[in-house]
Amino acid sequence: MKRGGLLGAFVIVSVVALWSGWLVSQEREVTLRYKFPIKETRTYSARITGEMAMTVQIMGQEAPAMILFQGTMTQTERVEDVDKEGMATIVVTTKGRMKTEITGLPVGAELPQQEEIPEVTARLKVDPLGKVKEVKVEKLGEKSEPQIPKPFGLDFTMPQMQGMGWQGFLLPEKPVRPGDSWDITTEQTLNFGDRTVKLEIKGRARLVGFEKVEERDCAVIETTVEIPDFGEFFEAVPIPKGEGSINARMEGQSSGKVWFDIANGLVVRKDETTGVTMNLTISAPTGQSFNMSMQGNFKTEQRLAKVVQVGDLKE
Repeated sequence: MKRGGLLGAFVIVSVVALWSGWLVSQEREVTLRYKFPIKETRTYSARITGEMAMTVQIMGQEAPAMILFQGTMTQTERVEDVDKEGMATIVVTTKGRMKTEITGLPVGAELPQQEEIPEVTARLKVDPLGKVKEVKVEKLGEKSEPQIPKPFGLDFTMPQMQGMGWQGFLLPEKPVRPGDSWDITTEQTLNFGDRTVKLEIKGRARLVGFEKVEERDCAVIETTVEIPDFGEFFEAVPIPKGEGSINARMEGQSSGKVWFDIANGLVVRKDETTGVTMNLTISAPTGQSFNMSMQGNFKTEQRLAKVVQVGDLKE
């Protein structure tokens, strides 16, 4: 009995000690900053899945369709330079493959079931809080030309949108404890030709605690972002005279969780779910119109696959 009593006391003390240690760790205060070791290259892998329900209306006829998506992406981030203010120049390259399954489309309306996502390389200027100050697209994959939608024969690109994909959230200016939240609202500029449209992307982030991810001490951050209405963008598209018009409205929200390596200042894992609703109307010069409504749900899982220092590279 005495031995059993000692064992029970030991278990209770151990549980209390572990619980107390957990509470202390959750109450710690941290300063979160991105870190950019010069010449370091970080490689991320991502898996994207989703579905989109579509309803198309043409000349009074309604046709429903469903599209299922499944894809993989690779993103590399090479730190090229860091100035004395801590502003980093990062070369980001993304590429991947997307598979689609479509049901319900009219006969003759086909989409590719599997295709390469064109390789894109962009040079970004990013500060330690994650603010993207500048984006310059340096390379568009050879296959990107025919895959970019060209409504009404227009040819435009959106290089500034590449900055939206860089980790996707801002860090707090002040130290934070679990439960603290901060604003991650950003403004994105889209340029095409001599026209410019600005979109405000509203969001909040909250530190929920700390976890170990492959021996990395990580801050766990929850994010919520409102997807901006792209209606203004479509209305600003310079449609050639006599080609008709486009009207579109979009709304949605994205929620996610980020695991941020505190010591090394980088994202090691990110999970995100997004819901989007869009209504599109294309009016032809003849007076006929084409209406399409879409409702989609998507999930993205991103993981840090490899970190290479310049000294680790073999000649």
